[in-house]
Amino acid sequence: MVSEPEEKKANGLISERLFFDILMIVFVIALLWAMKDALTPLLVGAAVLMLGLAQRQKIRFDAVIVGIASIVLGIWFFSEIASILWPFVTAFVLAYLLAPMVRLLQKYMPRNAAIAVIVFSILAVLTGLGAVVIPKVISEVGEFVRRLPTYGASLVSVYDRILVWVEVEVGYAVALEDIQQWLLTRLPEVGRVFADQTTTALKGFSSGIAVFLNFLMIPFVTFYILKDYDKIGGVTKKLMPPRYLPPVKAFLEQIDDVLGHYIRGQMLVCSFIALLTAVGLGALGIRYAVLLGLMAGLFNLVPFIGLTVSLAISALIAGLDADPVMGVAKVIVVFVIVQGIEGNFLSPKVVGQRVGLHPGWVMFALVMFAHFWGFIGMVIAIPVAAVINILVRIVTTRYFNSNYYQHDANDEMI
Repeated sequence: MVSEPEEKKANGLISERLFFDILMIVFVIALLWAMKDALTPLLVGAAVLMLGLAQRQKIRFDAVIVGIASIVLGIWFFSEIASILWPFVTAFVLAYLLAPMVRLLQKYMPRNAAIAVIVFSILAVLTGLGAVVIPKVISEVGEFVRRLPTYGASLVSVYDRILVWVEVEVGYAVALEDIQQWLLTRLPEVGRVFADQTTTALKGFSSGIAVFLNFLMIPFVTFYILKDYDKIGGVTKKLMPPRYLPPVKAFLEQIDDVLGHYIRGQMLVCSFIALLTAVGLGALGIRYAVLLGLMAGLFNLVPFIGLTVSLAISALIAGLDADPVMGVAKVIVVFVIVQGIEGNFLSPKVVGQRVGLHPGWVMFALVMFAHFWGFIGMVIAIPVAAVINILVRIVTTRYFNSNYYQHDANDEMI
């Protein structure tokens, strides 16, 4: 028999639990209503996934709601201050990329000295490159601006010849007024997009001094993050529940093995591509060799598409010069040689095949990420797709080893 005080206590606990559950539900409804304009399929899907995993792990409903609300509010908060976080994000990325070098030098000198040597060496290299490259880039940009009227006249001449060829050879009359009207109707939209992108790019930068101070902050923040890099990892491990530590550690090690080598390798490969392309184009007398080399190195971050775009732009600029046929031929020769060196020597040795993505999936990731996030999406498509690939492998491995799959397989055999 349960005594009356114990029964009242149990009823009180049930009532209190019911009250908090109702309070949580009201809180979730209010939160969803407040964020109804910002809800996306990604957020909704992630919330449903968390609820499903929590139900499977027998986690309390109120704890799940608090967790989801904390994540949503955190995303909102960081999106609001994202414009001032980029120096710290850059510093964390640099610290992650430089950590192996610090461990290597730490065998021969104290950790702080190793960090200082690496950071100041990179600063010295960047300063030297900036002193050489930036004046050249400014000079080439100025020359390009001065020659814009000439290039415009050349493009108009080519455009007129194409119209004549279409009318004479193809037999299709192209109305010049219609094309001009179509271009004029698109100009406001192009201007609006350009203005929006410029405003977004300048958001958070109050002046040139603020930009300079942000850049100046990066090496110091990187130094202190590298100094306490192992401590940060230790604190993260302590916060993780012990039962989840082995699988999470194995997962992070796989990500580090793929992303670390890929990002470091891509940075080296892109630097070599920029250098080789600039030197090759400059040696053959192509204008704006440094600009085109930097563009080729940057666009090399995007597989397949980057090479096509950089080659097309370089060929177009060379084709507008005095000897268009020879200029385009020189550009093609340089790109063929550089891409041959990159494909046969640089990428296999530096990047390797650690990403493990099929070319079809690479193209799919590029198209999908470009649709949602533009050029930045194309740059991060391969690393994110590699992480998703690791997750899929882990999930499928657990599925094939699960009792659910093994039971079905045994039933089929019977």
